[in-house]
Amino acid sequence: RMVIVVWYYGDNTQTYIHGDPGVIFELCEQDAPICYSDENTPSRLSRDYISHVRQLISGQLGPPYHYDLGKYDGFIEAGCEGFEKTVLCDGKEYTFTENSIRIEPDEAHLWSVDDPYLYDFTVKTENDEVRSYFALRKVEVSGGEYPKLLLNGKPVFANGLLDQGYYSDGIYLPATPDGFEYDILKMKELGFNMLRKHIKIEPEIFYYMCDKYGMLVFQDMVNSGKYNFIRDTALPTVFMKKGVIKHANKKTKQNFKSSMLKTIEHLHNHPCIVYYTIFNEGWGQHSTKEMYFEAKRADNTRIWDSASGWFITKYTDVESPHVYFKPVKFKKKGSGKLRILSEFGGYSYPMEGHVFNTQNNYGYKTFQSSEELTKALVRLYTEEIIPAVKLGLSGTVLTQVSDVEDETNGIVTYDRQCVKVNENELRCVFDKLYAEFDKQSK
Repeated sequence: RMVIVVWYYGDNTQTYIHGDPGVIFELCEQDAPICYSDENTPSRLSRDYISHVRQLISGQLGPPYHYDLGKYDGFIEAGCEGFEKTVLCDGKEYTFTENSIRIEPDEAHLWSVDDPYLYDFTVKTENDEVRSYFALRKVEVSGGEYPKLLLNGKPVFANGLLDQGYYSDGIYLPATPDGFEYDILKMKELGFNMLRKHIKIEPEIFYYMCDKYGMLVFQDMVNSGKYNFIRDTALPTVFMKKGVIKHANKKTKQNFKSSMLKTIEHLHNHPCIVYYTIFNEGWGQHSTKEMYFEAKRADNTRIWDSASGWFITKYTDVESPHVYFKPVKFKKKGSGKLRILSEFGGYSYPMEGHVFNTQNNYGYKTFQSSEELTKALVRLYTEEIIPAVKLGLSGTVLTQVSDVEDETNGIVTYDRQCVKVNENELRCVFDKLYAEFDKQSK
């Protein structure tokens, strides 16, 4: 269930907001109350914040409507009272003049990876309309020694990749939204069903496409604070994965907490997001217990990974190691927490003619051909990942979707021109992975 809050300000407004069903809008916070001169509209709105509707692609602001995709449940709220509003949803039409209306589908069509069903709806007044969508789904973790990730009550293996979101034609963004679409559809075509969006918040059109195409998202918070290679990378990689306590000054702590809570609020209604990571590999990690409970209070409908990789804490929903320089192994005795291998692999193949930097190359193992890379990945999944499913492994994050400048450990090249692996062989090993997970979930 989701709520769209729509405020109508009368006929003096001119901007008409429209788009195909599912058009993505961006929320822009505004702290100050808004005043209008039209006598038929409220001169002041007593809400915590007001959101301008802004169509993401065109960037046009939309004065007629202010809507909040916030923490409401199962109703559509529209003001002002007395104006006639119509909601079109799921083949039905609802007309009302009050401030809110509750709409519940006769038979819920749940969103899933294989069937990413979106409910398109339209809110209309006499002169204007807003179109958007919502989805229905539930995320849980089962009990027992080896908990499973449940989507709509059914176990699902999150077979994912690290997605840093860098592009040769735009650096921080692709040249067009087609770049997002290519990554999502190509990775799904290869057999993956999840992307870990790594320390980056994308424009909402990315999350819309994941909603639309059924791609799960593990979303990282953007970490802050100082980084020390010896403390935060070298020693934890070898042995020191817990027991390190770091502190942040008051300003840094407040900035991180504020940004984290705004991120949760901003992305709250995207069904694709099932999992959040607070800190990654110790970068700026501080007050882990406090941040975990703050996050859980803000959104307890998702899974929370307090410390991906290291420095390990008991205040987390997940057992979340990173393994690059040694075999993937889990203890036979379960921890009672969801087991997610949140980074591994990182195998490099610098494909000639598609390399950003011919002088430097980064990866954890380097191969010289597509055949070598494919054989190594198939061996890695066959000999290390599939056996770990018997010990409760419920998800993996392979490094990574694409090459990123000097990092040549992507499944596709940085320019997105070439897939560096044999696609059929990769799909075949994933079929075996899913089959083993299904077997262990019975």
